[in-house]
Amino acid sequence: MVERTLRAQQPQVTAHIAKIRRKDPDATPAQVIAKLNRRYQLVVAGLGAAGGGIAIVPALGTAVSLATATAEAVAALDAAVLYTLAVAEVHRVSVDDVERRRALILGVVVGAGGTELMRKVTGGKDRWARTVTETLPLRMLGPVNNTLTRWFVKRYVTRQLALAVGRALPFGLGVIIGGVGNVVAARAVIEAAERAFGPPPARWPEELVLAAAPGA
Repeated sequence: MVERTLRAQQPQVTAHIAKIRRKDPDATPAQVIAKLNRRYQLVVAGLGAAGGGIAIVPALGTAVSLATATAEAVAALDAAVLYTLAVAEVHRVSVDDVERRRALILGVVVGAGGTELMRKVTGGKDRWARTVTETLPLRMLGPVNNTLTRWFVKRYVTRQLALAVGRALPFGLGVIIGGVGNVVAARAVIEAAERAFGPPPARWPEELVLAAAPGA
């Protein structure tokens, strides 16, 4: 799931940021990230509510809701990966190398546990994303990615199974549990990203070039 999502989402990231900036040309990097936060939470809330909404249908709903749980988990992961890569794009953090990109994504998506592991690997740094993607020796990333993968399988899959059961509850309860549960999970990813990347830059790179130009 992670590898497929990385391949699918990476080409979309630049276009995603460009679209947001076209709609609001004066938006600062911080404002763009705030928009990314809201969109990410809205998307996953909709996914969770939709899955829970299926369970409202008498007799058939619960079974169908459980059957679609995998598709919903993949869609939620897609949203988390797109969000993380988009935030990296705003921060101008390079994610070209496969191993470094995998470490960045898993370190954020795993949440608090991933954050603590990456802080240890990078010498106690909260803003670990740039270190991982630019200066950390590649030989260190293999064991780190193996650990993050095990944690991801255990925590992400367990959480999605719990949400799937909750979404399958009838009488509209699944809608509430699905929507709220996905938003809580998204906020954990957002908090992990904030710690990984730190505060957004004050200005866009092209603005810095213009400011440094003679006569600017």
